[in-house]
Amino acid sequence: MRTAIAFVMALGIGAGISTVSAREQGDAKKYDKGSTVTLQGCVVAAEKKDTFVLTNVREWPIGNSDMGKYGKRYYWIDKNAKDFRAHGGHTIQLTGKITDVEKSEIDVKPGESGLGTTVEVEGPGRDVKTTAENAQVGAITGMSGKDIPITLLKLKIDDVKMVAANCDQQ
Repeated sequence: MRTAIAFVMALGIGAGISTVSAREQGDAKKYDKGSTVTLQGCVVAAEKKDTFVLTNVREWPIGNSDMGKYGKRYYWIDKNAKDFRAHGGHTIQLTGKITDVEKSEIDVKPGESGLGTTVEVEGPGRDVKTTAENAQVGAITGMSGKDIPITLLKLKIDDVKMVAANCDQQ
């Protein structure tokens, strides 16, 4: 299962946007407040200074889908930028506890000079802007200018370790 993240990091899971089925809702208990999760992915700088995105994310426990209570799962990690700045371009593994699960949204907008698509993950007190590819939202034609509901899981990190010095060895 692949996800995306926001550090002052936004991460989303999987590709595409879908509706939540009954089976997927049962899977959500793995992602309730107080649950421990491990995430692994590549640290990439987002558009705003000292914001980062974890791309190509794998999460444990493995879910049946990328959906949460309100829409696709995204993780919000409030850590000092210096903790991730040194890991730019590295594959890292994070372990932590979910401290909150809330309804949020992403905004999809045309990129600079009409090139590509920009995604803005709305987080607590600060938003993270990145490319649609980094946010792992998949093909979202016709969604530009629309707010897309997501499930935002706030994560308190207990452990960060580098898995590889580059992002090719995930």
